[in-house]
Amino acid sequence: MIFDFRVYVLIGVFMTVCISLIIFNFVVIRYGRKQSAPSTGIIENWKGILNKQTAKASDRKHNESKHEKFLIKKLSGPENLIAYSHALQHLKNKFPNNYKTYIKKRRVAFQKLADTYNRKSSIERTCFADFICNFPQIAGGMYGQLAGTLISYMDDSTVHCRTTVLRALCNIGSAKGVVNALQVINEKSLFIHNLLLTNALSNFKGDKEILMESLWNGAPHWNDNIMVSIIHFITKFSNNYSEMFLPILQDSSINSEVRIAVIRYYRKHMYAPARPILTKIAANFAEADLAAEAAFALRKNEMPAPVKLVDENNLQEVLQDDSDYAKEMLAYMLGLKGTYQNIDLLKEMDGEKLSA
Repeated sequence: MIFDFRVYVLIGVFMTVCISLIIFNFVVIRYGRKQSAPSTGIIENWKGILNKQTAKASDRKHNESKHEKFLIKKLSGPENLIAYSHALQHLKNKFPNNYKTYIKKRRVAFQKLADTYNRKSSIERTCFADFICNFPQIAGGMYGQLAGTLISYMDDSTVHCRTTVLRALCNIGSAKGVVNALQVINEKSLFIHNLLLTNALSNFKGDKEILMESLWNGAPHWNDNIMVSIIHFITKFSNNYSEMFLPILQDSSINSEVRIAVIRYYRKHMYAPARPILTKIAANFAEADLAAEAAFALRKNEMPAPVKLVDENNLQEVLQDDSDYAKEMLAYMLGLKGTYQNIDLLKEMDGEKLSA
């Protein structure tokens, strides 16, 4: 009975702790939402301030430095910055010309604010980087002090902060800024998933060809994760790298994910000299992932891998494997597709029944 009583006590304590944590999390989330979502009144107040500033823009006697000091003081915290961004977005949507004029005069103020946020937490830095991401015109479409400050945000930061900084630099449209940011990520081994990197690069607002060239020039130094992202980015927007990618396709010592990215490039932009290399890769069952990608690239471009390059030993290895995927891939490579033509050949070598 003593043992049973103690068990019940432990269960009761455990349930109490769980309920307490649920309540605590609920309160924290509600409080966080309250803090991060500015009230309509605050947003309307900022709209009024912006309207007054744009109305005075043509007045030569208007003191711009007073508004600059006001912004630096008021926008040093995320709550006001978020409310201000709502009002600024309204100005951008309703009065685009006034927005452009207003933004040009605010660049010094926002550089000072960027420095202020650089001394704050990763969450607050993310907030300011997101603000620049939404209003990249503040940076003037070029690499300058503001872009340099944003890059420094990536030190001692979260993945979300680093990704937001990269998105902001891509929206600014500065190839130099993006390359410099990736160099920091590369040299300091900071992690950002290659899908996030590819997405950011794909939304680059400047000249994509210039960015691709700048990124490819740094190819020998990029880590595998960044390299995969760069190749995916190039695949989406250019067919000018067919010859340059061939050495990667041929080098078996290179990371398989990087080579798969190159194979997918040729799947979209087939290049005649790449065909025999892809055919050889497709016949190498020791690297099943690469073989499948190569077979698919050839099939998509109506160039099935020839059977003559697949010897009997390789076929036996695959057919003795328990993997249905491996067998389906083999059938696919042999040009059998879903119909499994020439099924007798597979039956003889496998010694068992294969279902279509």
